[in-house]
Amino acid sequence: MTVGFIPNKYVFEANIIKGTLRLGGIEGRFLDLISKALGFTCHLKSPLDREIGTLYENGSWTGLIGMLQRKETDMALNFLVSSEQRAKAVTFSDPYDISDIRFLVDKPGVVPAKWSIFYPFNIATWICIALILLIGPKFLIFILNLRISYIKLLFEMLGNLLQQSSTIKLSSPRSNILLFSWSVFAMMVSLFYSSTLLSFITVPLEEPPLENFEELSQAVVKGTYRCFGMKGSHLLPALLTSQQEHIRILGKVIKKNAWFFDKNDELENLKEILTKSAIIDNRFKLEILQNRLEYDSYALSKEPLVSIGFVIALRKDFCCKRRLNTLISRMKSAGLYQKLEKEELLRVFLDKNETIEESNSLQLKVIDLFGAFMFLLIGYSLSLFTLSCEVIYFSLCAGRI
Repeated sequence: MTVGFIPNKYVFEANIIKGTLRLGGIEGRFLDLISKALGFTCHLKSPLDREIGTLYENGSWTGLIGMLQRKETDMALNFLVSSEQRAKAVTFSDPYDISDIRFLVDKPGVVPAKWSIFYPFNIATWICIALILLIGPKFLIFILNLRISYIKLLFEMLGNLLQQSSTIKLSSPRSNILLFSWSVFAMMVSLFYSSTLLSFITVPLEEPPLENFEELSQAVVKGTYRCFGMKGSHLLPALLTSQQEHIRILGKVIKKNAWFFDKNDELENLKEILTKSAIIDNRFKLEILQNRLEYDSYALSKEPLVSIGFVIALRKDFCCKRRLNTLISRMKSAGLYQKLEKEELLRVFLDKNETIEESNSLQLKVIDLFGAFMFLLIGYSLSLFTLSCEVIYFSLCAGRI
């Protein structure tokens, strides 16, 4: 039986060892199990274009689907998915595994540590603290009828946040209660900030990667990211006909810019593609690629685009479709394909043979404290400027006298 395939490491591998055909990869090993169970000998044939299949206007197909349409092969395996267009040229077996479509994207990297003094609180918290400092003195002066300037009370409250004691003398119970409430609030804010600041300085924060297709579509439209799909796969038609607008936009941009990659792209080429870019494919292939790339530098999307069922493509007059579907049903019940999947992922991990070293010592550098030194310098500059203004002012006043 002639079987169409596309050679790809960890997916479908074919080698002649001592005159015997040895099949490897998850799809190759799955075909080997089928051939042994049904008792046929495999003759492999690969399309020249190395594509799954692209439909031309005249109704002919390229790639694996084209070979089946021309009856050059009897079946084809390569993470194939059934569709209405393909069903006009070939027939399909029952699904032998369920997967989903996701994307793999490079992580943006770490947040600059020099601004780490701002990281313990988010923007909303900083805005609330600033508003309290600006409005609080006015409120206390009005409620307590204090005979103190707004600026002096503002600096008193700011000093409380910086763990400085208050110098305001109050006598009434109402004043003491309000001052105590503010002191507790200032103490809690100061403790929360100081307890988390060191961790933000010593352990770099990572910017969150793109997590779903809506974020990916927005990034692609803005021009900050590219998005690649496999050449000749079913993904592009699925994107273009999606009911979700952002998915259709993503498909149009991919088609317009011809952002496609081939199954046989070398790992170094894929590394170049994955610079400020994403690759859309089925989860298993992306997990293989992720494990082959640099450790913890790439992330899979959290939300899938759609669930898909892998099938075997057959020529229209295939004789043993019923027997094949019965065998697939039994193999699904036994979980054989899932076993092959786990073994191939383990093989990827072992082949990588990379030692991951993690340093237990975390050192603070001068650049990590850039923000703190900058504010210290600004404070000293303002103090010197204020002192100079006071000296000049009192010198002028003394000269007039």
